[in-house]
Amino acid sequence: MSGRPTNDLPTPPQGTGRSELPSEKRGIVPGTAPQGGRQGLSLPAGIALCALGGMVATSTFSLLGPVFLAYGYLVVARGGDGKVRALGALAAVATAVVLSFSLGASAVVSSVVSCLVAVVACEALLAGRLTPGLGCVVVGAAALCSIGADSIVASAQGTTIKETVMEALDVIESSLDGSTIAVGTVMSGIRAAMSVLWPFSYVLASFGSYLFATIGMGMATGRGTEEGPVVPRLVTYDLPLWVVGALVVSAAGLAVGITVEGALPHAVLVVSANLVMALRLAFAAQGLAVLVWLLDSKGLSPLVKGLVGALALYLEVQFVVMTIVGLVDVWANFRHLPRGVEAAADAGETA
Repeated sequence: MSGRPTNDLPTPPQGTGRSELPSEKRGIVPGTAPQGGRQGLSLPAGIALCALGGMVATSTFSLLGPVFLAYGYLVVARGGDGKVRALGALAAVATAVVLSFSLGASAVVSSVVSCLVAVVACEALLAGRLTPGLGCVVVGAAALCSIGADSIVASAQGTTIKETVMEALDVIESSLDGSTIAVGTVMSGIRAAMSVLWPFSYVLASFGSYLFATIGMGMATGRGTEEGPVVPRLVTYDLPLWVVGALVVSAAGLAVGITVEGALPHAVLVVSANLVMALRLAFAAQGLAVLVWLLDSKGLSPLVKGLVGALALYLEVQFVVMTIVGLVDVWANFRHLPRGVEAAADAGETA
């Protein structure tokens, strides 16, 4: 017998406290189950967020589009109905096409690709396959799709993407006519670099869309639940070995393109140089993951972590430090992450 008064009311059965909610009321978006009297977003609100993401993807702040789209898509995905998720994706893509149509075919392609990157990333999260390796594939595929579409558009206009880029640089250089010799030297260096690395701008755009999509997914999932997925933390970022193989092959192609003359070696040079630059982003992220792990282990304050992170980014831009750390971590495994047989064993235990 309990000593607490019950006011002549029946004692509730064990296991029916308010903290225990049915699993169907716990979604992947924080607040889908009642918490402190606050209700989660509804399905129409999720579709509206998807449409908002498509709209923002056509604006000056296009990188924020995947944030809204990813958040809204995961709200829509609570029901687990593929048709409803397709409706959310269609709302985003249709909005992007309608609002960017007057800006030209290139604007339509870039906004649609940005939306599709967010949708693919969300589907990968829902399937439990959001990995660094898949991220590399998604970013690369998105960049290739954008390059292919813009190449078709440029060909229809009787030009190429490279010629368009060079013409834009000519306009900039003509506006700087009469400047110092140093400015002219810098512009010459930029022209030489852009004649080879112009495809990398597409990689950067795709990488930005993927990165901001993960931010939106992280906002939607929070810390995750037992039933719902959670976006992997940066500290667990670990590239697969095939990315290292791609780096080795691209480095070899770069050496051939530099030392051998001809049209084919130049094409190899362009492909290899852009692939090296793209993989640099992946390995720099792994280097930052090692840095985050180290700072967390030291228990430093957020301010110190921010200052160290800013210094790390500066060193990466100037001396490729984080890229080197990330590449070495593939073999050294500074964070002692389970790999190979250990990872397979862990996957078998959790299955």
